Amino acid sequence: MTDTKPTLKRYLYNILQFNNHSKVTTVLNTLIITLILLSVPVDVLESVKDVHPALKRWVYHVDFAMSLIFALEYALRLITCTEDPRFKRPIVGRLKYMCTPLMLIDLFAISPFYILGTGLVRMLRVFRILMLMRYTNAIQLMNTVVSEKKSELGICGAFLLMLWVWSSFMIFRVEHAAQPEVFRDMLDAMWWSAETFTTLGYGDIVPITLFGRLITIITVAMGLVLFAITTAVLTAGIVQEIQKFERKKQSPPEI
Repeated sequence: MTDTKPTLKRYLYNILQFNNHSKVTTVLNTLIITLILLSVPVDVLESVKDVHPALKRWVYHVDFAMSLIFALEYALRLITCTEDPRFKRPIVGRLKYMCTPLMLIDLFAISPFYILGTGLVRMLRVFRILMLMRYTNAIQLMNTVVSEKKSELGICGAFLLMLWVWSSFMIFRVEHAAQPEVFRDMLDAMWWSAETFTTLGYGDIVPITLFGRLITIITVAMGLVLFAITTAVLTAGIVQEIQKFERKKQSPPEI
């Protein structure tokens, strides 16, 4: 008698990993995406105190149902992941699969409902919206772009790090003597540098000396240039990948 378990397991694996284009896969994807989007107003309503008790109960039951569905999907993914050659070992493979970025996001998203506590634990529910990354090609596109442009991005990152360290050191040496209660140590200087070269400028730490203001001008200008270069690198990479995708669609199929 033929064992049907591997066939059923492979079928579930293909559905959960989007390896087929069946109606079941489409319905499942639509359901999960809808629940992820629904979790946003549910979390908003739960945070509002002046809500009718009946609505509060409805929100709780909806949250409970969504958590059960997310947990079931997580469990099925974990059960069927051994169909992938990379995770074929029953225990080690599943542990390895659990540590993949998307599975960690899923775990963080579903765990708060089943853990008693508030604050940080409940805050993990924000990971639910990140679950959408599994259902879009955007994450694969960005991974490809970062991989293709890692040298250029590495150079930009190195220059940003040097700018951060240089401006922090310089502003501390210049401003600490003038306002020691504001620039108390290098940590304050590094915070000022980060909010300055990112052009956030909260205004909580402001240089008052002439040299401090000159350093501020240089830091802002260099930050704008470096972020513009980084944005240009990413944009060029995204355009290249989109063009490759379009050419692949338009190319005639191989016979």
